[in-house]
Order: sequence, then C-alpha cells, then structure tokens
Amino acid sequence: MHSNGRLQVNQFTLVKKKVLLIRLDKIGDLICTLPADQILDSEAYDITWVVQKGLGQLLDLSEKKIKYIELDQRIAKHSQSVFSNFLKSGQFDIAISFQCPWWINFELFKNRIPRRIGVLSQWHSFLFLNQGLRQKRSQAIKHEFEYNLDLVLKITGPVQTPAENIVFRFQKPTSSATLDQYHLKNYIVIHPGMMGSALNWSQDQYILEIQKQIEQNKTVVITGTATDESYLTKIKEIYQNHPQVCWLQSKLSMKQLIEVLYFSERVIAPSTGVVHLAASLGKNISAIYSPIQVHHPKRWGPRPINSSQIVHVGLTNVKCPAQKSCLQDQCPHFNCMDAVKLGSIV
Repeated sequence: MHSNGRLQVNQFTLVKKKVLLIRLDKIGDLICTLPADQILDSEAYDITWVVQKGLGQLLDLSEKKIKYIELDQRIAKHSQSVFSNFLKSGQFDIAISFQCPWWINFELFKNRIPRRIGVLSQWHSFLFLNQGLRQKRSQAIKHEFEYNLDLVLKITGPVQTPAENIVFRFQKPTSSATLDQYHLKNYIVIHPGMMGSALNWSQDQYILEIQKQIEQNKTVVITGTATDESYLTKIKEIYQNHPQVCWLQSKLSMKQLIEVLYFSERVIAPSTGVVHLAASLGKNISAIYSPIQVHHPKRWGPRPINSSQIVHVGLTNVKCPAQKSCLQDQCPHFNCMDAVKLGSIV
C-alpha cells in the first residue's frame, strides 16, 4: 500500500530514499546512462533525473515513466540558482553525478545531500563528493553504461542481473504520420553528421554508400540538424534533389525522428546520438567508429536491446597510437577512417 511516497510494510512505515541522478551532456551520453536506474527498486527509491535542457523529451518517450528536471549548463549562473532551489525543496538522500559541471557538485555539498556519489576525476569531485569512485574512463576498458552502473552499485551493492540485460527502451511509436507526410516506404536512414567528438567517415565515403543503396533500389533518408551542415555540404550538392533521397535535415522534431528511425529498415550513422537512439529502438544498425582509445566502440558502441537486433560496428584493424585525438599526418595509418567498411545487413 502506497501513500505520499511511503511504503507500508506490516505495521512499519518504510520511507523511500529520494535519489537524484545527474547527467548534463549529449544524447548518446545520456542514453548510455539511463538504464542504470533500473537496478534501483521503485519500492525503495524515488528517482529524479537531472538532464540537459531539451533532452527531457527523450525521457518523455521512454517505455518507463521517468521523473526529471532540465538544466542548461550553458547558462551556468541561472541554472545553478534553479538547481539550488530545487535541492532545498526536495530533501534528497542520495545524488549521483555521472557527469556535471563543478557547480552541481558544489550545490550538492552546500545543500548537505547526505550521500554524494560520482567519478573522482576533476578537482571539484574531490572537494564536494563524499562517496567518489576512481574509474579512469579514458582507458575505455568497458562500456560507458558499465561505468555508470558501477556508480549506482554504490547504493545497491552487487546485483544478479547481467549488464547486457539492463537496457533503455523507447515507447513504440503509435503513429506513422511522419512517414505519410514524406511518402516514406522501404527506406534506410543515413545520418552523416555528429558533434565532432570522435572521428567520422569523409563525405566521399557517405556518397559512395548512398549511391550503393540507390543502386539497390532503396530510398535513403538523410537526417541531421543545422549543426551537422559541415558534414553534409558535398553530399547535399549531389543528392538534395535526387528522387530516391529524402532530405530531412532540420525538418524533424525529436518525436518525429524517433518515428522515422523506428520504421526504417536500417540505420547508418557514426558515433553520435542517433546511433544510440536507433539501438534503443531495436533497429538494425551499421555504425562507423574510430580506433582512438577514448572513441573506441568498446566504450561508446551502440547497445542492442534484443537478441534479434543486428548491430554492425565498422572499425579499422589498425593499432591506433593516439589516445585522445587523431595524430593525422604524424600517424602512419592516417586516414584510417577511409578503410572502415560497413559490411551488409540482410
């Protein structure tokens, strides 16, 4: 029996622990973090997420109901004030900083959140967290989700569920209105753009792939936003008006993008948010990844949500000498990204 966030157990009242989970960065990073709350028993924990402004719409589309607030870390002074007031009104017992600016950890400390869990890395983590964990994520020993899961295990202790079974799922779209609007049928999605945090194919490589799909009588849907323009200019010159290419750059809301991805036959994308969106929808994926240690798919690859899903990660076989950024002309393998092959998904 539940009443006002309390659980009645026999004649005793167990108050749920109020937990704050904080991840203030990009789509892919957030999706690699969201499944971690599933090991927290909803009978014992009342969970609220703190996410970057604009990404709450992803949580609204989740199969699981998620409570959240949005902050804009680009407007630090205002967001810090909003967050401080939120903490004062919430009486949280535990907070986990998966990734955040310094003022988040400071406010957790100032507002005396009893358990402040996070990665011990930057200076503020050592000052303001009281249950920090050293992880060295840049070594990419395991997946980003597993690093995040380790922080939640600070609350629960070991769990029996294998990590590969803990996944984030979107609701299945109930409408195909966007497909009707753009006359889409039997199509694949190619998303060439990204935020630039990893290496990508050249536009010439994407052009070859688009042409290959056209020759196989496929309709190709190109997605992206205005920030992807530098990855699309050459492709656009050739294919913007092609009868088998549907150009949807900057035309889709997040809900519409989810719909377009869900009904596609296959999604081709580099290491960016779209590849993680597609994975969480159970789509067949061809993903383009960099061999640089911090970009490696071992840490950042798409996570399938079912056994029938095909996820092909294109990666070169070179032993990359770089750890954080491409050495370019100083590397004997440059440009190894031209050698990335996607293979075929039947």
